[in-house]
Amino acid sequence: MAAAIGIAKTATEIFLGVGEVSIDNFTFKLYYKWTVTMFIVSSVLVSTSQFFGEPIQCETAEDSIDDDVLNAFCWMYSSFDMPSSYTGSCARKRVDSTHLYNTYYQWVSIFLVAQAMLFYIPRCIWILQEGGLMGYLVKGTTGRVVENADEKKGNLLRNFQIHIHNKFSAYAFCFFFCELLNVILVIFAIFITHKFLNNQFLTYGLDVYLYFSLPPEERIRQETVNPMCEVFPKIAACDFHRYGMGGGMDNRFGICVLGLNMINDKVFVFIWYWYCLLIILGVIRIISRTSQIASSKVRYFLMKIKMNAYFGKHNHHMRHIQHYVLNCSIGDWFVLYQMSKNLNKRFFAEFIALTAMIVNPDPNIAPEEPEIFFSDEEIFRIKNFSSTEVSKDSDTKNGDEEEEGAEEEEEESSKPSNPFAKVEGDIEEASGASCLTGKQRMLIKNGKGAISAKHKAMVANAQVRRLKRR
Repeated sequence: MAAAIGIAKTATEIFLGVGEVSIDNFTFKLYYKWTVTMFIVSSVLVSTSQFFGEPIQCETAEDSIDDDVLNAFCWMYSSFDMPSSYTGSCARKRVDSTHLYNTYYQWVSIFLVAQAMLFYIPRCIWILQEGGLMGYLVKGTTGRVVENADEKKGNLLRNFQIHIHNKFSAYAFCFFFCELLNVILVIFAIFITHKFLNNQFLTYGLDVYLYFSLPPEERIRQETVNPMCEVFPKIAACDFHRYGMGGGMDNRFGICVLGLNMINDKVFVFIWYWYCLLIILGVIRIISRTSQIASSKVRYFLMKIKMNAYFGKHNHHMRHIQHYVLNCSIGDWFVLYQMSKNLNKRFFAEFIALTAMIVNPDPNIAPEEPEIFFSDEEIFRIKNFSSTEVSKDSDTKNGDEEEEGAEEEEEESSKPSNPFAKVEGDIEEASGASCLTGKQRMLIKNGKGAISAKHKAMVANAQVRRLKRR
């Protein structure tokens, strides 16, 4: 029992994508995962005889015809219109000049598999375009605890600056196109299903709902039409042709029970309502994408909702983040939004704050005390690490002479500013006060020493890094 539960749990997690890197969204999954699964399950269901017996069983007034021969003949070749005088249940009543043949009953299983393949096309297109980008960016940073967070932030920031910044608008628009393609394919699937069922599908689900909304005494009346029996009749007629004993044609009229349609009618009712759901959600998604493309404020609003716990009033970096998101390209925003679904939330909040202050800082905003649990020293270290890596990549391409010039320029620019200047000034001002006790003066002296040592350590670390590069 425990093993069965474990298998079921594993299968459910695989189906729902638990633990996988997300490269799309819930609406997209409805099309390529839930819809495809629904079609595959339906195809297996209608092709498995154990649920409803044989697909067709026929009989004639005489027993001179072998049952297997009669069933095979009627299944493959006969027309299934019942005479208008027939008063039995669940037969086709809308008899007109057009004969209803059984051809589409035989193809239902294959038709459903073809539908499943159709809805997987946008997924294939997106996988080819995505190319594993999201898995590469978020590797090692998706868990509850991120080890070596500073180093990974620096690496991620470097990759974002070099390989992604202002280069992935086509990436975003490809995904938007796949979302639009999903809606187009639903509409296309509705019309090909309508043709497949002899032009009886467009209002099929609504007709079934209206029929079962009638009182029971109305439904059993002879003139009341059951739409499920019109599209998938359970009782049908068959004309069996054979040669008699004298060599002439001998025609036999048989009545057949189509057990297969006990499943088909319900499957296509579910498909009809599922298509309606997909169209509604798909259109909503397209409208929302249009607003995102047209307005950077909408994009910022969505990012803020996604990271609500870290983008509140307590975050002093929100002005930097807001400026960056409002001014970045649609490609940058989409990549960051996809990353926010996969990265550790706190790690992503720190990363986007660093990105906002380093990649495209707002010159009108004065530096602020970091609020997302990292210090000015950490910002300096990560920024220095990132800029060093960027300069390395460019120096390799420009030759030895340009490399030396870049290193000299970097040596001048990498001299760390003293992040404790304001604190030192406050201590100097306080140390001149005459009202301080001897113990307070001793504490101020110790504070000066600690700040000086910290500043010297930062300078030494910068020099060590320069020596290593040389």
